[in-house]
Amino acid sequence: MDSKIKIMGYAVLGLYFVGMLAIGYFCNKKYANNVDGFFAGGKNLGPWVFALTYGSTYLSSSTFVGNTATAYSGGLAYLFMPLAQMLLLPLGLIFFSHILRKMSQSLDVVTIPAYLEKRFKSPAAGMITSLIIVIFFVPYLVGIVKASALSLGALLGVEYKIGVLVIAFISFVYLMFGGYMARCYTDVVQGVMMVVGMMAVVIAGFFIVGGPSAITEGVKAADPALLETPGPKGWSALFLYSTVFAIAPWGLPTLVQTNFTIGNRKHVYTAAIVLSIWISCVLFGSMIIGNMGRAFYGNALADNPDSLFPTLVMDWFPNLFGAIIIVAVICAAMSTIDGTLMNSGAAVGLDIYKRFIKKDASDKKVITVSNIAMGIITLVVIIWAFDPPAMVLTLTSYAFSLVAAGLIVPTYAGLYCKKLTSAGCVVGILAGLGFCLLWYVTGTPLGIPPFVVGMVASAIALFGVSMFTKPLPQEFIDDLFAKLKNNAYVTETVEK
Repeated sequence: MDSKIKIMGYAVLGLYFVGMLAIGYFCNKKYANNVDGFFAGGKNLGPWVFALTYGSTYLSSSTFVGNTATAYSGGLAYLFMPLAQMLLLPLGLIFFSHILRKMSQSLDVVTIPAYLEKRFKSPAAGMITSLIIVIFFVPYLVGIVKASALSLGALLGVEYKIGVLVIAFISFVYLMFGGYMARCYTDVVQGVMMVVGMMAVVIAGFFIVGGPSAITEGVKAADPALLETPGPKGWSALFLYSTVFAIAPWGLPTLVQTNFTIGNRKHVYTAAIVLSIWISCVLFGSMIIGNMGRAFYGNALADNPDSLFPTLVMDWFPNLFGAIIIVAVICAAMSTIDGTLMNSGAAVGLDIYKRFIKKDASDKKVITVSNIAMGIITLVVIIWAFDPPAMVLTLTSYAFSLVAAGLIVPTYAGLYCKKLTSAGCVVGILAGLGFCLLWYVTGTPLGIPPFVVGMVASAIALFGVSMFTKPLPQEFIDDLFAKLKNNAYVTETVEK
């Protein structure tokens, strides 16, 4: 990169970091005075803020780097990959957001561990879920921070360890000050920058590479197999990237807990439309760029497809707009880091300290403990990211699926099924996690994604064990589901 664009990149990045810290300071004054405000923002998000928070937490810098590389290697078939995510994620909001919010109000909870504990009257379920979040989200954070620092180094020439320190520290500071709403408002900024950056590269590509016909011809010249379905990567990879990545997010606490905070039912439909459009732009954009890159560079990047996106940016945007796109990649990473770090801190402060160590702790004390936990986790992530051990790198690649496989079935079955038991919930969580991990360790037999195996095992264990173990008190179940049927129960709205 020439010195001019590097200076512009530093300037844009500096302005971005200052803006994120300013948002954290603003949210500290307005929202972070009690547990409900710090961890859930008062459960009063509008549809646009909700949609962009949900979307930018779901997609990370891997969308820019990894997705474009996947399309570069996989061919035109991957243009269809985002269809499942574009449809299933918004449909998930329509079907589940409102009832998740009502359930969180009925049980007076703001986290998934607390929800599972109270819904199934099982402190064990709450503790196990909290430990799963802390244990698997820490290496997950290591992977995101590492990828972000490498991207920052590739794009701006920042030394790797400096990149790790800056990205992790800035994310921690604005969360510590502003809590959940700082995460949401920064995610809105990050979400806008992500879609602007992705669309800018797509539009530039149509002028530089040409339209669909030129892209197709260029891809064919590089490798005719790239025009076939499913392409060189096979059906298993295409299925994994499409359907599984559209369902697994429903089980991630970082996204499920966001559903607790939307303002009212009407906002769900607007949020679903906004999310669908946003995801379409970002994901379809990444797949188009991958094929544009294949047409433009041919097989020159075949040995290192992850270099495609930064190479395109440097070649196509040697100016201020290139600096903005570079920062958009960093934004994508930080929007996932803040949600993951927030969940980990809440698991320690609310779900472990408040529920099991000091039940009468004040809101101020709980927030302090959560901030200390986030600080310690940030420090651990920084140390590990400097030189990640093999075990951490392995867990990083598995963490997304492992957490989702263990939690998705108990989370959603608890919204509708009255016959589930405490023991069924605990065994269901452990079965989902265990079988997903086993499938990874044994090399994914039959090509079935480990998340799918874990989810099926969790469902069998949850319902099977519930048939033969002590049911929950009928009075509790009747009262809980009566509240869920009462639409008037949700009285908080954004308009107030």
